[in-house]
Formats: sequence, structure tokens, C-alpha cells
Amino acid sequence: MGGMHSGATNPLLDEFTRVLLELRWGDMDAYGHVNNVTQLKLLEEARVRALGSPTHSSDAPTTPGQHGVSETVSGVEIPTIFADASATTELLVASHAIEYRAPIPYRTGPIAVDLVISEVSPASVTVGYVICEPDGSRTYTVAETIIVFIDIASGRPRRLSEAETEAMESVLGTPVPLRRTRR
Repeated sequence: MGGMHSGATNPLLDEFTRVLLELRWGDMDAYGHVNNVTQLKLLEEARVRALGSPTHSSDAPTTPGQHGVSETVSGVEIPTIFADASATTELLVASHAIEYRAPIPYRTGPIAVDLVISEVSPASVTVGYVICEPDGSRTYTVAETIIVFIDIASGRPRRLSEAETEAMESVLGTPVPLRRTRR
């Protein structure tokens, strides 16, 4: 990961981290498009690939260049605070906001999930997403997730350290354009 994409565009975001994900036949519903619940799973998969796995120390290793394995994350490099914090911290999803703008039809080839860190609070980080065509020609879904840092020992939210806050603020981007109104 690192640097901007080679030609990747997204009409809703300026700078972003792109994760390419292959759709599976089982992702479709009876209407012939990717199910709404499956789209939340796509967001989760993209988030873990871009932000780091909280179970990284026990995950199976992958080596780009091996048969069937390719680099799927590009663009703005997000600091590894999510994976690094996992020894003493649980990362819990506090909320999702999701807008389905067009059905995602099944096809071969990857779908793009573009991510942006749009807000850093004392104990949480907001991640914005756009699920789109890799060439930027069509937007399917716009979403946002708030992730809270929980101290494992106490079970209570914990403040991000100064270093974690600075790292996340260094990659802050424009929030995704959700149509809903904020209260």
C-alpha cells in the first residue's frame, strides 16, 4: 500500500484507500443482486484489510505473487493502530449508517470499496466507505462506521493515545456524502 492509485478515481472522494474484493455467487439474493446484509460483510472485509486485522498475530500469512494471491489494497496508507492496539484493546462497531444507491449485480472481477478516515474522536474513529465500480463509473453504496476503542481489562471505552490520534489525524479525509441529515 502507499501513494495514490494508478488511475483509480471515485467521484465522491478525493483521496482514499481502495480495497478490491471479489464477489461470490452466494453473495446474491433471489433478486439477482448482492444482498444488503452481504454488503455490510463487504464493508467489514474491506475495513479489516485496510485497517489491519485485530487477530493479525494468528492470521494465515499471504504472500503477494503466489498463485491466487494479489495485492488488493492501494491508495492512502492507513496507520496500523487498529492491529497494533489489539493486544489490550477491543475494537467494537458502535454504529453503521448505510445508503444503498443502486443494486450491485453479480459479475466476475472485483468490486471496489473505497475507505476514508473521516473523524477521530477521543475514543473512536469514523470510517467512511463507497462501494463502486473500480473505474469509478457507478456508485452502489455509501456508508459510515464508528469504531470505539474498548479497554479489555475494564470493558470500558478508552481514549486514543496522543500517538494514535496524531496517526489517524494524519490521514483524515472528507466524510462520505451520506444523504441522511445529521441530528
